[in-house]
Amino acid sequence: MTPPLAPLPPDFAETRDELHRLAVYVISPAQRLVNGEIILRATPGGFSTFEFGAGRVIGVDGAQLVVDGTRHPISTLKEAARLAGIAADVAQQEQFDVPPHGDLDQPLAVDAEAARALGAWYAFATGVLDELRAEAEQGEDASIVRIWPEHFDLAIDAGDGEAGRRATYGASPGDRDHPEPYLYASPWAGRIDAFFDAPGFKGAARTRADLAAEVDPRRAAIAFLREARDRVRRGTGMK
Repeated sequence: MTPPLAPLPPDFAETRDELHRLAVYVISPAQRLVNGEIILRATPGGFSTFEFGAGRVIGVDGAQLVVDGTRHPISTLKEAARLAGIAADVAQQEQFDVPPHGDLDQPLAVDAEAARALGAWYAFATGVLDELRAEAEQGEDASIVRIWPEHFDLAIDAGDGEAGRRATYGASPGDRDHPEPYLYASPWAGRIDAFFDAPGFKGAARTRADLAAEVDPRRAAIAFLREARDRVRRGTGMK
């Protein structure tokens, strides 16, 4: 049995939003400028790039920015970019669903405990999604688990796309429509049946609070995602 999900710190939402800005305007661009990749991953205490260039890794651990193994207090976007060896990529503000970059010289309000809670949510979701990914059948072409910086969610895609039975399965730390973290499943074909009843998008969702109320949150999480996947595989019902 997995341990219970601890209550979120009071500064979670503010810290999440500040770290979202750091991911979009500094951490992901530092990687993209080298190899064209924007994806991130869960790491202890937060998140980071995958290894890029000559073994570079940039990420967050609590209230620290970790640049190639060296730790720095998180301060401003401009200072974080300097430490990463780039200029803050403010053009990313034009992308869909990203937060405004704001004042590059304004210190980011990042609480260490809240940042670690974000990392713990990503780690929990990574474990669940890796289990779902391991169950993919031949031809379902399951992607790796990755954090997309523009949405700041962690997800995989899996299923037979040609048959209209592919979906995105993921975990968000919360967004403009959802104040708390949640798991989700979103069929590429839309609302294939009544299970996919989330009001904000054409999918299904289970909040972190829903999972925390369960005796075994991990078991409940994987059961939700399996139910969604099995319905997508059947591909029947209403749209």
